[in-house]
Amino acid sequence: MEKLDIRTPSTAPAVVTAVRALDALTGFQGSATLDELTRALDEPRSSVYRILNTLVESDLLQRPGQRGGYRMGPKVLAWGSSFLRAVNLVDEFQVVASPIVARVDETMQLAVLDWPDVVFVAYLDSQRPVRLVTEVGRRLPAHATAAGKVLLAFSTTSVADRYLHMEMRKLTERTVTSVEELERQLAKVRRRGWAEASQEAWENLTCLAAPVHRRDGRVVAAMTICVPEPSLKLSCRKALAGELLDGCNELSRQIGADDSCSARVEAEGRA
Repeated sequence: MEKLDIRTPSTAPAVVTAVRALDALTGFQGSATLDELTRALDEPRSSVYRILNTLVESDLLQRPGQRGGYRMGPKVLAWGSSFLRAVNLVDEFQVVASPIVARVDETMQLAVLDWPDVVFVAYLDSQRPVRLVTEVGRRLPAHATAAGKVLLAFSTTSVADRYLHMEMRKLTERTVTSVEELERQLAKVRRRGWAEASQEAWENLTCLAAPVHRRDGRVVAAMTICVPEPSLKLSCRKALAGELLDGCNELSRQIGADDSCSARVEAEGRA
Protein backbone atom coordinates (compact mmCIF):
# COMPACT_ATOMS: atom_id res chain seq x y z
CA MET A 1 0.00 0.00 0.00
CA GLU A 2 1.29 3.45 -0.90
CA LYS A 3 2.31 5.44 2.13
CA LEU A 4 0.83 8.93 2.29
CA ASP A 5 3.46 11.64 2.46
CA ILE A 6 2.40 14.20 5.05
CA ARG A 7 3.82 16.84 2.75
CA THR A 8 1.21 15.94 0.13
CA PRO A 9 -1.42 18.70 -0.19
CA SER A 10 -4.71 17.73 1.44
CA THR A 11 -6.82 19.02 -1.47
CA ALA A 12 -6.73 18.66 -5.25
CA PRO A 13 -6.79 22.15 -6.85
CA ALA A 14 -8.60 20.97 -9.99
CA VAL A 15 -11.36 19.38 -7.90
CA VAL A 16 -11.67 22.54 -5.79
CA THR A 17 -12.03 24.62 -8.96
CA ALA A 18 -14.63 22.20 -10.35
CA VAL A 19 -16.70 22.53 -7.18
CA ARG A 20 -16.33 26.32 -7.32
CA ALA A 21 -17.53 26.23 -10.94
CA LEU A 22 -20.66 24.32 -9.94
CA ASP A 23 -21.27 26.76 -7.08
CA ALA A 24 -20.75 29.75 -9.38
CA LEU A 25 -23.19 28.38 -11.93
CA THR A 26 -26.02 28.42 -9.38
CA GLY A 27 -25.74 32.22 -9.28
CA PHE A 28 -26.57 32.65 -12.96
CA GLN A 29 -29.94 32.51 -14.71
CA GLY A 30 -30.01 28.86 -15.66
CA SER A 31 -26.76 28.86 -17.62
CA ALA A 32 -23.44 30.72 -17.97
CA THR A 33 -20.85 31.11 -20.70
CA LEU A 34 -17.19 30.18 -20.48
CA ASP A 35 -16.22 33.84 -20.16
CA GLU A 36 -18.75 34.45 -17.37
CA LEU A 37 -17.51 31.46 -15.39
CA THR A 38 -13.87 32.40 -16.01
CA ARG A 39 -14.50 35.83 -14.53
CA ALA A 40 -16.45 34.37 -11.60
CA LEU A 41 -13.68 31.88 -10.78
CA ASP A 42 -10.77 34.25 -11.52
CA GLU A 43 -8.83 31.36 -13.04
CA PRO A 44 -7.04 30.99 -16.42
CA ARG A 45 -9.55 30.58 -19.25
CA SER A 46 -7.86 27.46 -20.59
CA SER A 47 -7.99 25.76 -17.16
CA VAL A 48 -11.65 26.62 -16.69
CA TYR A 49 -12.42 25.32 -20.19
CA ARG A 50 -10.81 21.94 -19.48
CA ILE A 51 -12.57 21.61 -16.14
CA LEU A 52 -15.95 22.51 -17.62
CA ASN A 53 -15.51 20.01 -20.43
CA THR A 54 -14.64 17.33 -17.88
CA LEU A 55 -17.83 18.15 -15.98
CA VAL A 56 -19.80 17.89 -19.24
CA GLU A 57 -18.27 14.47 -19.96
CA SER A 58 -19.29 13.41 -16.44
CA ASP A 59 -22.91 14.60 -16.95
CA LEU A 60 -22.53 17.12 -14.15
CA LEU A 61 -22.92 19.90 -16.72
CA GLN A 62 -24.59 20.20 -20.10
CA ARG A 63 -23.70 22.40 -23.06
CA PRO A 64 -26.65 22.32 -25.47
CA GLY A 65 -24.86 24.22 -28.26
CA GLN A 66 -21.24 24.99 -29.03
CA ARG A 67 -21.99 28.70 -28.72
CA GLY A 68 -24.36 28.26 -25.81
CA GLY A 69 -23.69 28.38 -22.12
CA TYR A 70 -23.13 25.65 -19.58
CA ARG A 71 -25.97 24.47 -17.36
CA MET A 72 -26.43 21.86 -14.65
CA GLY A 73 -26.51 18.27 -15.89
CA PRO A 74 -28.69 15.29 -14.94
CA LYS A 75 -26.16 13.81 -12.53
CA VAL A 76 -26.58 16.82 -10.21
CA LEU A 77 -30.25 15.92 -9.81
CA ALA A 78 -29.33 12.27 -9.21
CA TRP A 79 -26.90 13.31 -6.48
CA GLY A 80 -29.50 15.61 -4.97
CA SER A 81 -32.03 12.79 -4.93
CA SER A 82 -29.44 10.54 -3.33
CA PHE A 83 -28.86 13.11 -0.61
CA LEU A 84 -32.58 13.36 0.10
CA ARG A 85 -32.79 9.57 0.35
CA ALA A 86 -29.70 9.40 2.56
CA VAL A 87 -31.12 11.70 5.21
CA ASN A 88 -34.67 10.35 4.79
CA LEU A 89 -35.90 13.93 4.45
CA VAL A 90 -38.99 13.04 2.44
CA ASP A 91 -39.83 10.06 4.64
CA GLU A 92 -39.41 12.12 7.79
CA PHE A 93 -41.57 14.88 6.30
CA GLN A 94 -44.40 12.39 5.83
CA VAL A 95 -44.13 11.30 9.47
CA VAL A 96 -43.93 14.85 10.85
CA ALA A 97 -46.55 16.42 8.57
CA SER A 98 -49.22 13.71 8.91
CA PRO A 99 -50.50 14.71 12.38
CA ILE A 100 -50.39 18.40 11.43
CA VAL A 101 -52.50 17.81 8.31
CA ALA A 102 -54.90 15.78 10.44
CA ARG A 103 -55.26 18.70 12.88
CA VAL A 104 -55.48 21.65 10.47
CA ASP A 105 -56.88 19.83 7.39
CA GLU A 106 -54.78 21.85 4.96
CA THR A 107 -52.31 20.70 2.30
CA MET A 108 -48.63 20.64 3.31
CA GLN A 109 -45.60 20.53 1.00
CA LEU A 110 -41.83 20.17 1.25
CA ALA A 111 -39.71 22.25 -1.13
CA VAL A 112 -36.03 22.69 -1.98
CA LEU A 113 -34.29 25.49 -3.87
CA ASP A 114 -33.21 24.81 -7.46
CA TRP A 115 -32.42 28.35 -8.54
CA PRO A 116 -34.29 30.28 -9.81
CA ASP A 117 -37.18 28.02 -8.77
CA VAL A 118 -38.36 26.02 -5.82
CA VAL A 119 -39.11 22.35 -6.47
CA PHE A 120 -41.72 20.54 -4.40
CA VAL A 121 -40.35 17.13 -3.44
CA ALA A 122 -43.19 15.86 -1.22
CA TYR A 123 -46.72 16.76 -0.15
CA LEU A 124 -49.67 15.62 1.94
CA ASP A 125 -53.21 16.48 0.85
CA SER A 126 -55.98 17.77 3.04
CA GLN A 127 -59.45 16.23 2.93
CA ARG A 128 -61.16 19.48 1.98
CA PRO A 129 -63.27 19.48 -1.19
CA VAL A 130 -61.47 22.71 -2.25
CA ARG A 131 -57.72 22.41 -1.82
CA LEU A 132 -54.38 23.04 -3.47
CA VAL A 133 -53.68 20.78 -6.45
CA THR A 134 -49.99 19.90 -6.37
CA GLU A 135 -47.55 17.18 -7.43
CA VAL A 136 -43.98 16.07 -6.75
CA GLY A 137 -41.59 17.88 -9.07
CA ARG A 138 -43.76 20.98 -9.51
CA ARG A 139 -41.66 24.12 -9.95
CA LEU A 140 -42.46 27.75 -9.20
CA PRO A 141 -40.31 30.92 -9.21
CA ALA A 142 -38.74 31.29 -5.77
CA HIS A 143 -39.64 34.96 -5.38
CA ALA A 144 -43.38 34.23 -5.80
CA THR A 145 -43.73 31.55 -3.11
CA ALA A 146 -43.59 31.38 0.66
CA ALA A 147 -41.19 28.41 0.44
CA GLY A 148 -38.93 30.34 -1.91
CA LYS A 149 -38.87 33.35 0.37
CA VAL A 150 -37.78 31.17 3.28
CA LEU A 151 -35.01 29.55 1.22
CA LEU A 152 -33.84 32.92 -0.14
CA ALA A 153 -33.99 34.58 3.30
CA PHE A 154 -31.58 32.06 4.79
CA SER A 155 -29.37 31.67 1.72
CA THR A 156 -25.70 32.71 1.76
CA THR A 157 -26.17 34.42 -1.64
CA SER A 158 -27.76 37.87 -1.60
CA VAL A 159 -30.97 38.60 -3.47
CA ALA A 160 -29.28 41.49 -5.27
CA ASP A 161 -26.64 39.12 -6.67
CA ARG A 162 -29.19 36.47 -7.61
CA TYR A 163 -31.40 38.88 -9.55
CA LEU A 164 -28.59 40.99 -11.02
CA HIS A 165 -29.07 39.57 -14.52
CA MET A 166 -32.63 38.31 -14.45
CA GLU A 167 -36.15 39.63 -14.21
CA MET A 168 -38.66 38.58 -11.56
CA ARG A 169 -41.49 36.91 -13.43
CA LYS A 170 -44.96 38.21 -12.55
CA LEU A 171 -47.49 35.41 -12.00
CA THR A 172 -50.35 37.46 -10.52
CA GLU A 173 -51.07 41.10 -9.78
CA ARG A 174 -49.62 40.58 -6.28
CA THR A 175 -46.32 38.94 -7.24
CA VAL A 176 -43.35 40.91 -5.92
CA THR A 177 -41.22 42.10 -8.84
CA SER A 178 -38.60 44.39 -7.27
CA VAL A 179 -35.41 43.47 -5.44
CA GLU A 180 -36.01 46.20 -2.85
CA GLU A 181 -39.47 44.89 -1.91
CA LEU A 182 -38.27 41.29 -1.84
CA GLU A 183 -35.35 42.22 0.43
CA ARG A 184 -37.78 43.96 2.78
CA GLN A 185 -39.94 40.84 2.91
CA LEU A 186 -36.95 38.56 3.49
CA ALA A 187 -35.78 40.70 6.39
CA LYS A 188 -39.20 40.15 7.96
CA VAL A 189 -38.89 36.40 7.34
CA ARG A 190 -35.56 36.34 9.20
CA ARG A 191 -37.04 38.29 12.13
CA ARG A 192 -40.05 36.08 12.75
CA GLY A 193 -38.81 32.77 11.32
CA TRP A 194 -41.52 32.11 8.73
CA ALA A 195 -42.80 33.50 5.42
CA GLU A 196 -46.17 34.23 3.86
CA ALA A 197 -47.22 34.56 0.23
CA SER A 198 -50.81 35.57 -0.45
CA GLN A 199 -52.04 35.28 -4.06
CA GLU A 200 -48.53 35.74 -5.44
CA ALA A 201 -48.23 32.45 -7.34
CA TRP A 202 -51.94 31.59 -7.66
CA GLU A 203 -55.14 33.57 -7.20
CA ASN A 204 -57.10 32.84 -4.00
CA LEU A 205 -54.25 30.89 -2.39
CA THR A 206 -52.28 31.82 0.73
CA CYS A 207 -49.23 29.81 1.80
CA LEU A 208 -47.06 29.94 4.92
CA ALA A 209 -43.57 28.41 5.01
CA ALA A 210 -40.79 27.83 7.54
CA PRO A 211 -37.21 26.51 7.28
CA VAL A 212 -35.85 23.02 7.84
CA HIS A 213 -32.25 23.01 9.14
CA ARG A 214 -29.57 20.38 8.99
CA ARG A 215 -26.93 19.68 11.64
CA ASP A 216 -24.64 22.60 10.70
CA GLY A 217 -27.53 25.07 10.86
CA ARG A 218 -27.92 25.55 7.11
CA VAL A 219 -31.43 25.56 5.69
CA VAL A 220 -31.96 22.61 3.33
CA ALA A 221 -35.70 22.78 2.70
CA ALA A 222 -38.90 24.62 3.48
CA MET A 223 -42.17 23.18 4.74
CA THR A 224 -45.40 24.90 3.69
CA ILE A 225 -49.06 24.99 4.62
CA CYS A 226 -51.35 26.21 1.83
CA VAL A 227 -54.89 27.48 2.32
CA PRO A 228 -57.28 28.12 -0.61
CA GLU A 229 -58.26 31.56 0.66
CA PRO A 230 -57.17 35.02 -0.53
CA SER A 231 -56.24 36.09 3.01
CA LEU A 232 -56.17 34.70 6.51
CA LYS A 233 -57.33 36.18 9.79
CA LEU A 234 -54.51 37.07 12.15
CA SER A 235 -55.50 34.40 14.70
CA CYS A 236 -55.67 31.72 12.00
CA ARG A 237 -52.36 32.81 10.47
CA LYS A 238 -50.55 32.70 13.81
CA ALA A 239 -52.06 29.31 14.71
CA LEU A 240 -50.95 27.81 11.38
CA ALA A 241 -47.50 29.40 11.73
CA GLY A 242 -47.16 27.82 15.16
CA GLU A 243 -48.05 24.38 13.79
CA LEU A 244 -45.66 24.90 10.91
CA LEU A 245 -42.72 25.98 13.07
CA ASP A 246 -43.23 23.09 15.48
CA GLY A 247 -43.25 20.71 12.52
CA CYS A 248 -40.13 22.24 10.96
CA ASN A 249 -38.28 22.12 14.25
CA GLU A 250 -39.20 18.45 14.67
CA LEU A 251 -38.17 17.62 11.10
CA SER A 252 -34.89 19.47 11.63
CA ARG A 253 -34.20 17.41 14.74
CA GLN A 254 -34.97 14.21 12.85
CA ILE A 255 -32.26 14.97 10.29
CA GLY A 256 -29.68 15.92 12.91
CA ALA A 257 -30.18 19.59 13.83
CA ASP A 258 -30.18 20.62 17.47
CA ASP A 259 -32.59 22.90 19.30
CA SER A 260 -30.45 25.98 18.67
CA CYS A 261 -31.79 25.98 15.09
CA SER A 262 -35.40 26.21 16.22
CA ALA A 263 -37.37 29.26 15.14
CA ARG A 264 -39.89 31.22 17.18
CA VAL A 265 -43.22 32.73 16.28
CA GLU A 266 -43.24 36.45 17.05
CA ALA A 267 -46.35 38.54 17.57
CA GLU A 268 -47.52 39.86 14.21
CA GLY A 269 -47.38 43.40 15.51
CA ARG A 270 -43.65 43.09 16.24
CA ALA A 271 -42.74 41.32 12.97
